[in-house]
Amino acid sequence: MKCMLVILFISLLSCTTESNKVDPQVEALNDLINDLKDPKCPNGNHTDSIIPIEYGFPSEEMFAASDSGKIVLGGCELGENNHYCLKHDLSFP
Repeated sequence: MKCMLVILFISLLSCTTESNKVDPQVEALNDLINDLKDPKCPNGNHTDSIIPIEYGFPSEEMFAASDSGKIVLGGCELGENNHYCLKHDLSFP
């Protein structure tokens, strides 16, 4: 899905209105891409204390990263949530 958004963003970059302002749809897409880069907690709209949720069979490195609080292990089956807020104990897409 991220690749599709990036492709759509690139294709819309050249879209401008007659007054040479960026199209509002392009601005909205740019905001979405920024949210993918720096996800915001839905509870506090902050970007600190957000770590990724990693899915799949964990390696030794993944266990070490989980133990040090750098990632959350999500299990072997893919889930819909990709981020975890340490402050609010909350997982979100």
